[in-house]
Amino acid sequence: MPLSFLTLTAFVVTVFVLWGGRILALRFGFADKPGGRKMHDNPVPPIGGLAIIPVFLLFANLAGFETIVPWPLSAALLALLGMGAIDDARSIPSQVKFALIILIACFLVIFGEAQIGNLGNLFGLGDVELGAGSKVFTILSLALLMNAVNMMDGVDGLAGGFCALVLAAMGGFLVFNLRAPWRRSASVFLGDAGALSLGLLLGWFCIKLSQGHAAPLEPATVIWIIAIPVMDAFALFIARSVRGLHPFNADRRHLHHRLQDRGLTPARTTGIILALIAVFALIGFVAQAQGVPAYFLFYAWLALFILHTGGIMRMLKRNPVNKTPQAHLNP
Repeated sequence: MPLSFLTLTAFVVTVFVLWGGRILALRFGFADKPGGRKMHDNPVPPIGGLAIIPVFLLFANLAGFETIVPWPLSAALLALLGMGAIDDARSIPSQVKFALIILIACFLVIFGEAQIGNLGNLFGLGDVELGAGSKVFTILSLALLMNAVNMMDGVDGLAGGFCALVLAAMGGFLVFNLRAPWRRSASVFLGDAGALSLGLLLGWFCIKLSQGHAAPLEPATVIWIIAIPVMDAFALFIARSVRGLHPFNADRRHLHHRLQDRGLTPARTTGIILALIAVFALIGFVAQAQGVPAYFLFYAWLALFILHTGGIMRMLKRNPVNKTPQAHLNP
């Protein structure tokens, strides 16, 4: 079956699944309701991931991509969907959720043989080989990336636009999620199930594309591709910990919150952050193509990360308790 036909079919199937799923979710009360810290006006079903991931797995199998999407990855994605759906419906404590994410990452690293063993020449002193610590590093990296993408899911279209690796299924989701002239707000959300699963997918492909002798991407290039969500999540984690706050405390200090607090609309916030992500990724790709040393890319990234973290720490010092209403439940 031609890949172009499967791609178009995946898009159409996703649209119809979301259309029907939205009706059923609203009928049975499976929706993110307005009020409290929520900024939307009507109940919105968080079913994006529950449609995208099954459609993606189905059509990846039909296309014969079993080596690209092997069974351990499929199993890990389905486990995340189940956990995320429960969290969206009942709210799992953040510590329990993080522990489950670690377990799922462990499963994928062990059975999926996805490991970050070589970080490239990050410091200009030769390739950094992780050796026996590669599994632990990979597990923590996957958990961080999953949470980073999950934290981005606070403004319509942002996490979905970032994770365009599953283009056909994501396109069907964005039909319902992106704001448009004829729709003031999203009619479905990605949900924890979707955001965590997309984070895992992104991490899987980053590992597979940057490891091994014939890898098309340098590890230093990858950190520029995922720079924005990782910088934002990890900087907040460090800043909260240094200031004596719980690292998983929810607040409005994420980049998309700060832009909205300056008066930008959700649509403009999404556009600006996606543009930044595209620019950072382009920097990584062009630098690698032009033979820029990996250590130069890494030190440049590290300098931006330190500046970003310092800015958040100054913000925490001025206002240690942020009581502004928040747009989502993710830490």
